[in-house]
Order: sequence, then structure tokens, then C-alpha cells
Amino acid sequence: MNNENQNIISLNGEWNFIPDEEMKLRVEEVIEMFGKEKDHRKMLIPNNWQLGGLNNFSGTVWFIQSFDFTDSTDSLNILKFNGVDYFADVWLNQKYLGHHEGYFQQFYFNISSSIKNGNNLLVVKVSSPKEEPKTVWPLKKKLIKGIFNHHDCRPGAWSFEHGQDLNTGGIWNKVFIERCNNIYIDSISVTPKLNDKRNAASIKVVIDYELNLNAPINGDVIIQFVSPSGEIIEKKIQPEFKPGKHQLIFVQTIHQPELWWSWDTGGQNLYQLKIKSESINEKQVQFGIREVKLDEQEQFYLNGEKLFLRGTNIIPTQWLSDFTKEKIYSLVSLMKEANINIVRVHAHVNRKEFYEECDKQGIIIWQDFSLQWTYDESEEFAANAIKQIKEMTKQLNNYSSIAFWCCHNEPGDQIKSLDPLLYDAVLSEDNSRIIRLASNYEEHAYDGWYWGNKEHYAAAPMGPIVTEFGAQAIPEIKSLQKFMTDDEINKPDWNKWKYHDFQYEQTFHIAGIEPGNDVNELIDNSQNYQAELLQTSIDFYRRKKFNGINGIFQFMFVDCWPSITWSVIDYYGEKKKGFYTLKNAYQPVYVSLRMRQTKYFPDSKLNFDLWIINDLPEFFDNLSLKIYFDKTLIYQIDYLKLLPNDLQFIDWEKLILDLPVGAANGEHRVYVELFDEQSLNVISNNSSRILITSKKEIEYVKSETEKGVI
Repeated sequence: MNNENQNIISLNGEWNFIPDEEMKLRVEEVIEMFGKEKDHRKMLIPNNWQLGGLNNFSGTVWFIQSFDFTDSTDSLNILKFNGVDYFADVWLNQKYLGHHEGYFQQFYFNISSSIKNGNNLLVVKVSSPKEEPKTVWPLKKKLIKGIFNHHDCRPGAWSFEHGQDLNTGGIWNKVFIERCNNIYIDSISVTPKLNDKRNAASIKVVIDYELNLNAPINGDVIIQFVSPSGEIIEKKIQPEFKPGKHQLIFVQTIHQPELWWSWDTGGQNLYQLKIKSESINEKQVQFGIREVKLDEQEQFYLNGEKLFLRGTNIIPTQWLSDFTKEKIYSLVSLMKEANINIVRVHAHVNRKEFYEECDKQGIIIWQDFSLQWTYDESEEFAANAIKQIKEMTKQLNNYSSIAFWCCHNEPGDQIKSLDPLLYDAVLSEDNSRIIRLASNYEEHAYDGWYWGNKEHYAAAPMGPIVTEFGAQAIPEIKSLQKFMTDDEINKPDWNKWKYHDFQYEQTFHIAGIEPGNDVNELIDNSQNYQAELLQTSIDFYRRKKFNGINGIFQFMFVDCWPSITWSVIDYYGEKKKGFYTLKNAYQPVYVSLRMRQTKYFPDSKLNFDLWIINDLPEFFDNLSLKIYFDKTLIYQIDYLKLLPNDLQFIDWEKLILDLPVGAANGEHRVYVELFDEQSLNVISNNSSRILITSKKEIEYVKSETEKGVI
């Protein structure tokens, strides 16, 4: 036990634990075992037990912590858990405190009557069971864990035997005691609403508190808003605090607010709200002021400005305890490097530090609820899902980066039965964001992977907002060698590859990827295919900007465990070729190049179209478009103007360009560069390969039977 400050007593650190795979032990037996045995198994908390030494374990684990406590005052003492996966039952000094279900929620217990001066014994029973294969899992699941217990990117994928391997159970987030006066502030929710002119915002603040007295009390509370530029608005309120759990609500108007924008449209302005009182511990939360909307054509608006969504999907880890601040910062920075302005948190709720970083770096979030495919049809399950989705909405409310709530991923027929209930539940909690009933199959475009071929993207399928598209790619050999033996790699053990999520049929039978002469050629072919599919699909989609396509979400950005998936960055941080394609094709100002012909005779003319796409709110009035054959400038257009959120098409009839005299046979590149003469910067570039070849002399030899035939 260690003290983080005078009010917080951390219980993080080394805990004793007792595995209970059959889930039969009683708390009295556990306490007796703890008292008798001297050498207890230890685990650092916070941790998912898979990472803490319990490999591939499902069931119950009892965690025991003994700690000393001293308090000479009559404080209100709160025991808080920031995340336990999945069921939790808690005892302090053999007194039962309560039960909690759900892996992502924060929850607490008032332990004022249970804690004592001196030594205390805390017991936490954590259960994360394996659901019964075939009868319950995968089609009638009851645990609301989303991708953490069912997905084709997790260990075992769809396998009945292995699809729930490497369980995510455990006390994965902080545990601490907070000492208060008589009032505990559980949460502060801030909801800003801009007026029509966007020159003022009404800030609704909801404070959830618990008063540990038998009678109401009054107290002065200082509310302080600090703007991003340092301006302070302060007000004093004198509320009546009532015994038990209640809410305190007030509204503050902020004039000329400093708005929060995505990184490609403006600044990431964040306000601080501080609450001070003699009766409560000082609390502080961060929020941004912004407005998000979809119009009737499903075009997205941020603060009244239309924005094309260049997105991806993420499942950054299979075990949330391992998703450190350093990893979070790196991931969000990589998304920004790839020119992504929105990320879909795919069928799970992540840890708060991730949302804080997206707020800071200006990445918009599409937030899924933790439902993946289908679940139990009972009324009890529906009630539980309603409760948990409301808890998600409330817990994540203050993050300005979150623009979308989505109730379910690929729900099947439950889009008609369960999901409308969830939609209404979210709406009752938050009407300031966009709410989607589901992300369903009709907006998931897998041409070239599950069906058809990549040229089908010419039809720009599954719009207007495409929430999944992509193809698998095999990681580099040095990454494969970290989770498979050389024999399993070089003489592929397809069952082992399948366990790590590789899809054989789609790779070889639909995508038609050539296996090559060795695994290195297979890897190269696989990564080339993913890159080509991403280039083709994104080009076709972006050319239809605001003409049937308003946003696209590539699937998937990173691997959540050592695997072979749709990611463009593998589990070990190695970038696949698809990453660089994504980065190039997602440039905010982008020149999309379509070679109408890729093979030419030496004396031919180039044959291509191009589109100039501007996703920025910026007007460019002095651009030069330069076209190079290898390093030779062969064409230039000056004084181009590009309006904010603009798209210009230049067809082949304006771009009939002679190949340079003496161009040799072989492979060459056509480069396109958009140069801003005002800032003297290249604001976009792109290229395409072509082949120059001489005419082949062909002579057909008649067969014996054809000779003499007229």
C-alpha cells in the first residue's frame, strides 16, 4: 500500500491470489487458506491474469490484500475499482460489500463502517468464465465483453475449442481508497451545447455525489472554469446536499468559446472545470466545446463545418492492463502520422487514457458498445445491456473527441429487437452526439477479400459511411518468428496460422495471392496485395467525396496480439506496406491518380486522369501541379485555385502528354506533385508505375492440318 496524496490510498501492488477454476470455493475457505499457508502466489495489480502468470485460465480467481489503515477523523472512506473483468464480489474484513458486473466500468463501495484502524483484509472474487461452446458461445453469448471474448482478430478466432483462449479476466485497473469529509464526488459530467451562431455555449454540469450523514447539509461550492487561453470564470453556489446518492445540476454560459477541432481542421482547445469546497475533496475534469452532426445525406459536420472522415478501426490490445500511456501516445501519434482524422473503437470500451490522448491530439472517435455479433435473446440480457450501455455513455461523456455512439457491431436480426432499446437508452443519457443503431454488414465493404475483387470498389460500395474495408497481410518474417517456430513458418502449419487469425481461403482462393517459392515471397505478395487493395479502394471512395461517400474506416490499424490480420501495423510495431499506402492515400490534400493505361510503346502518349481533393477548411489560391516522368518534369499547370473541402477533376483529354524522347524500355514512375507557391511547400504528392515495352514480333506457325487450307 502507498499514498499517492493525502486523500488517496493506493492498493496497487503485489496481491495474493488463489485460482478457482471450478468456481466452487467460498470466501470463508479462501480466508482460511490464506491464514494457513505461508507461501502464497503473488500477482502485481493492476493486471489481466493472463499477463500475471495464469496462462489460458478461465474461471474464478480470488485476490487477497492485507493492508494497514489509520484514521483519527470520522472520514467517509470510499473503496474504488477503476476496472475489473468481468464479475467482482468484494469483502472487507469478512463483511460483504457487493457485486459488480462489467469489465470497463468504474465502481465503488462506501467502506466507512467496514474499515478499521490497524490491519484490514480485502478479498476480491473475480470471475471471467468461458461460455459454453456451441450452446452459448458464439451465437447466444451472455457476457458483454465485445471483442474480448469473441472476434476474428483475437486468439483462436472462430474456433469452438480455442475462440475463448487467453482470457482477459482480472483486476486490470487501479484500486484505491479515497478519504473524504462527508461528501464523495463519484463523477462530474460536462455537456456543452453551442448556440446557433456558435458564439456562446451552455455548459450543463451534473455532479453525482454521496452524503454519508443522516440529515441534509448546505455548503459553499466554488465552480471554476479555466479556458485554454487561461481565462477564468468563477461562480459560487450554495446547494443542499441530501443524504445518500444524489445529483447536483447547474448550467454555465461561456461566451466566445474556444472550440475543439480535429487535428486537420483546427486547435484542440480543452477547458478545465474545478470544483472546490470545504465539504468535498477538490475535483477537476477536462472537456472541449464542440458540436457534431450528421445531415440527411449523412454528411458529417464539426462545429458547422463539413468534414470528410478518413478513418480506421482499432483494437489496440487484448489486455487493457498492458495498454500503457506510452503505448497510447505512440498509437495516437501513428494514427495522426497516417493522416487519420477519426478512429472507430471497435466493439469495446477502452481505458480513459486513450480518450484523453485523442482529445489532446485531435482524433475524432466513433465509439462502439461492447457487443460483437449475436447474444442471448432473453429480457434479462436486454436489461443488462441497457444498463451497461448507459454506464458507458456516462463514463465517457466528457471526452470531446467522441462524436459517435454505436450500439452494436454486426448484430444480425438483433438490430430489430435489441438495438432499438440500446439506441433509446443512449439517447436518454446523451443527445449531443450522433447515435448509430449498429455498424452492420451493409456498410462493411470486403470486396477483394470475402467476395469479388478489388476493382469492385469502382462502384464505391456500402456508403455513405463505410465503417469497414480492407484485407489481411502477413507480418514481416522477424515478427512471425516471435510467435511461431521456423518449421511452422517455412512448412506452414495452417492450423497454427489459423489460430493466429490467418484466413487461408480468403488469401489464396478469393484474393488469389500467390504463395511464391518461399515464405518471404508469400509475405511480400500478401503485403503487396493489401497495399494495392487499400490504394484502389481509397482512391475510388475519395473520388466520390460528398457524392455518395462521406467517410471511410479502414479495418484494422494495429494487431491486439501476435497475429496475422487486417492490420497495417503488426503486434510488434512493424509497419506493413499497407501503412504507407494508407498514409499516402489519406493525405488531407490528395492528388488521386488513375492510369488509364499502364503499358506503353516508347513513342506513346501518357493516358491518365487525376482528381485534386481538399479535405481542409483552407483556401489555396496559387498552386502548381507538376507532373514528372521519373525525375524529368514533363508538364506543369500554374495558378490553380482550390476551395475549402473541394474536389476537382482533370480528365485525360487535358493530360495527353508525350513520353520523353529516348525513354528506355522497362519500369518507370509517373509522379504528381501539388506545390503551394505561397508557402513554398509541397502539399501533396503521388505516383504510379508504368511499363514501356517495344512491339513484339509475333509469327504464328501453322499446324500440319492447317497447311494448304485456303
